[in-house]
Amino acid sequence: MLKRYKQLVVTGAIGLSVLMSSSAAMAASATYTVSDNDTMWLISQKYGVSLTSLIQANPQVANPNVIWSGMTLNLPGSTWTSGGSQTPAPSAPTPSTPAVPSTPDTPTQSAFASQVVTLVNQERVKAGLQALTSDNALTAMALDKAKDMYNNDYFDHTSPTYGSPFDMMNTYGIPYSYAGENIAKGQPTPEAVMEAWMNSTGHRENILNPNYTKIGVAYYNGEWVQEFISN
Repeated sequence: MLKRYKQLVVTGAIGLSVLMSSSAAMAASATYTVSDNDTMWLISQKYGVSLTSLIQANPQVANPNVIWSGMTLNLPGSTWTSGGSQTPAPSAPTPSTPAVPSTPDTPTQSAFASQVVTLVNQERVKAGLQALTSDNALTAMALDKAKDMYNNDYFDHTSPTYGSPFDMMNTYGIPYSYAGENIAKGQPTPEAVMEAWMNSTGHRENILNPNYTKIGVAYYNGEWVQEFISN
């Protein structure tokens, strides 16, 4: 799934990061079940993590060169990147019909989302970066992702309803050359979730990525979603 979307990136990184508050930290763990012909290196490439971090996340593996089918490995965070020379996107992609949010968000949820955008831009300005523009389509997508995580009781970048964030962007008719997503769960305020994100390397890198130009943020019943793009 991710490999297919790498081919739509002109250059640079696609970043994804996951974060939960300490109270929710056990609600979801990223693991991978080894298949035939897998190696640590192939798994690291598949999930966009470094080989070193994958090995460090699995101290139970005595010899990283010896893994077998059925073994369960821990995935280090969920910060995915891809870089280097990529194939340009088609000049005239087939348009998709944007999905429509099922229900509007409440004033509190909308206010929380707006505050996060403000806090993100404050951090970017402090770092000498351009502020991001809040994008309505990206915000609608972020809200639907937050609702989907809450309603379907999961915490992951890949939605059982929408697929990957990149699948969602295509479904919602959102073009991008770079794209990223941060998610979090359980933080009570915009300040709390931003503090947690900024103290996490992968999330901070998404927030301070100089390639991004637009942002969409949503909060829904404890679920936080940030979507980033450049187009």
